[in-house]
Amino acid sequence: MLNYQKHQVNEFGQKIGKKVTSDLPQAFQSSHLKGRSVSLIPMQHDILQTAAFSYLWQAMESEPNHACWTYLPYVAFSFQIQLEQALKKNFGFADTQHFLIEVEGKILGWVALMNERAAHGVIEIGNVYFSHQMKRSIAATETIYLLLKACFEQGFRRVEWKCDDLNEPSQDAALRFGFQYEGTFRQDRISKGNNRNTAWFSMLDEEWQAIQKNYEDWLSPENFDENGQQKERLQTRG
Repeated sequence: MLNYQKHQVNEFGQKIGKKVTSDLPQAFQSSHLKGRSVSLIPMQHDILQTAAFSYLWQAMESEPNHACWTYLPYVAFSFQIQLEQALKKNFGFADTQHFLIEVEGKILGWVALMNERAAHGVIEIGNVYFSHQMKRSIAATETIYLLLKACFEQGFRRVEWKCDDLNEPSQDAALRFGFQYEGTFRQDRISKGNNRNTAWFSMLDEEWQAIQKNYEDWLSPENFDENGQQKERLQTRG
């Protein structure tokens, strides 16, 4: 039985949740997260003036399929200046920490930690944009691993993943990455003028130890052949 399933009885004979005794984070402390195949760079305005930004624009401009923008809360950017303005404004999200995703010296996407509730030890991975150059890649998986590792090491109890419940690739990704489906919030919001029902997923701190080992086994160089093809699939479900 996991801790979230346990309870205690108060002085009135009522069942209440188990006492939380662990230290909670004050807030997520952002830093440069480095892996074998990818680096996550906290997004600062000054980086937008470097060559790194040009690589990001090139990756976006060369997207072969604009369906990648369907479930994001904004449309594809037609001009470089539009992208720059969106980055500077955190895509309209308040209190959100975005990271630029660097692969082999090129910025090929972004990802955010958002909707932080530090007093409860909760944070969400969201606003994920993996360009076509990194979809279904080692770098994409390691990006999520680095964020999860950082969150749980800083004392977060729960990491969330949410998406449009019609976004099947995102739901499949959440499950592959080790999140558990919790339910769907009906008519949760309006996105681009359309109704959105939101699927919720989560991962808990006490689940992370086993999931972390599975990530690290999968990310090990020994798990890939000379062509970079995986030998064993990522198994986060145990």
